[in-house]
Amino acid sequence: MEGAARTPAAGGAEHTGDARPRRRRWAVGGDRRLLRDAVDVARALEAEGLVVGTVGNVSVRTGPTAHITPTRTGYARMTARDLVMVDVATGGTVGAGTASRELPLHLAVYRARPDVGCVLHTHSVAATAWSFLDEPLVPELEDLAYHGIAPVRTSPPAAAGSDELARAAAGTLGPDTAVLLGHHGVLTVGATPQDALLAARVVERQARVAWLVRGAAPWATGVASAVLGDVAGTSAG
Repeated sequence: MEGAARTPAAGGAEHTGDARPRRRRWAVGGDRRLLRDAVDVARALEAEGLVVGTVGNVSVRTGPTAHITPTRTGYARMTARDLVMVDVATGGTVGAGTASRELPLHLAVYRARPDVGCVLHTHSVAATAWSFLDEPLVPELEDLAYHGIAPVRTSPPAAAGSDELARAAAGTLGPDTAVLLGHHGVLTVGATPQDALLAARVVERQARVAWLVRGAAPWATGVASAVLGDVAGTSAG
């Protein structure tokens, strides 16, 4: 009831003026739309080949808290209520659910970048392959400059889910929009989930062009093998 006095109860419940416990609201106002957008973007990751299964993660910030995709939960059946709420300052979970193991990565970025509203982590093929070169993603195409993404540096390798990975990624990202996680994948940020997804798409396209410039296409090995097989068959005939 609006205007009624509320006192926090044990276990995260609240008491209203009539002393009946109420569940903590999972989101308020425009936050609900933001959380749904995060789930929509998570679903797009697999549909667009930026991840396989749930090996990737999305989070959004709502004031002092962040909401991140839960560990080992299929995106197709995920809802906004499944996102795990976490206190950005302490890293403590608020409510139920088990956050993605890459939670430290997301929190490190939010703590370093007050301007960021969404953090997105993918394993897109071409960009992930480039992350094993331990060098910036070059040449810088017009696409990167147009979308304000350049440069795209590579952070030092570290174990997945570790504090070392989180520190290295946030430090290498600096004020930019994207960073390759050394020997691991891609991290992009934005004011909204859609902004972060766009950055991930642009980085992957940039990486494909970069590999073509080097005469390699690691995302199309099967296609290349088939073409070579056809050529060999034609020559033999």
